Amino acid sequence: MRVISLCLCCLLMTYAVVAQRNYVPGVIVTSQNDSLKGFIDFRNWYQSPNDIVFKESLSNANEQHFRPADINGFKVAEPEVAYVSRKLRIDITKQDVNSLNEKTERTVQDTPVFLMRMVTGRYNLYEYVDKFSRVHYVYDAVDVPATELEYVQQYVERASGSGIFTEEKYKEQLAALFADNAALAKKASQVAYREPNLKKLFLAYNSYKEPGAGTSGPVTVQKKKRLPVTFGIMGGMAFTSYPFKGSAYIGLGEYTSSKGPIGGIWADIPLGRNGRNISFVPELLYKKLETTGTLHGIYAGQIVKFGFTYLQVNTLFRYTYPTKTAVRPYINVGLGNGFVIKTNENGLLRSPDREWEVAINGPRKYEQTLIGGIGVKIYKVSAEARYTTGNGFSPYPAGRTAIHSFQILAAIGI
Repeated sequence: MRVISLCLCCLLMTYAVVAQRNYVPGVIVTSQNDSLKGFIDFRNWYQSPNDIVFKESLSNANEQHFRPADINGFKVAEPEVAYVSRKLRIDITKQDVNSLNEKTERTVQDTPVFLMRMVTGRYNLYEYVDKFSRVHYVYDAVDVPATELEYVQQYVERASGSGIFTEEKYKEQLAALFADNAALAKKASQVAYREPNLKKLFLAYNSYKEPGAGTSGPVTVQKKKRLPVTFGIMGGMAFTSYPFKGSAYIGLGEYTSSKGPIGGIWADIPLGRNGRNISFVPELLYKKLETTGTLHGIYAGQIVKFGFTYLQVNTLFRYTYPTKTAVRPYINVGLGNGFVIKTNENGLLRSPDREWEVAINGPRKYEQTLIGGIGVKIYKVSAEARYTTGNGFSPYPAGRTAIHSFQILAAIGI
């Protein structure tokens, strides 16, 4: 029950935190091309947003919602990214493995949408990710409406053989766009439908045309910011209790709690654009478990001692609450995998006049642990309170060596 309660608690905390707003400085470009400065609830969207939430000031409780049909676009300052609003006719048919195994009707969307700006110049390049997470690339110009660069995969039934066919019409479109530059037109007929390749091609053509030759502004390219992977060391104290249970003799006793140091190394790996504040945190920790038990019942008077040294590999997911200051709270949820590297104590004393015996023949060398924690990070230093519960070292189905640990940890990035 404790494991289930911990899972539910962590899930509810994650839901509550994710639901919070993340306002960053931004600008709304109105339909009259006026600029409205304020704060935008920035979600570092993977799928292109259907609407955005805007406030003129952080102290203002009134939120304004804008859809693509309402404005010409918007910009956020950190990270620097811009979206434009365009009416676009686009094929959004789902193209996953299951959908491509049978003939389906094409789904065409013809509505205003937000497009993320990638390259500007004589021809502008945009990215649009539809509701099925399918990535589309779109171009326009001063005298050219927003047009999809068409790349379509579909299941086709033919007398000569049915199967999945790919239509790369975008290559013909690009070759026609860049027809006045033979070298680039040739590259366009071979370019892959990938963001880096298309950005490089559009940037090369716009630089060739130069600003002023029919462009609406200077040639620019949107650089995707890579979120840094950080590393560090950590340490602290673990306060551990041993509520052993079961009909086997090791479950029939009272065990002392213990406290001891715990420490190791960690990494924090951001999970990309759609998870700006979510990261994967692997840890490698060194810890010890030590307890003495006094048995009762038919084993009354007998004493057992256990002590094991572990290397533990934790795999955690972290949500860091975005703030405008250096103080950033976070929560961790994940699993631990502990491996016994040394047996320090494994003894049974039946009576004071007898020798110590081996208490458990073949103690389990692998411990699984459920982990939940809450902490705060200030610049490179963080502090965390963490609770863990594991299945311990007993190999006996009738003797459960549950291990519960409350830990106070400090970490620093290096």
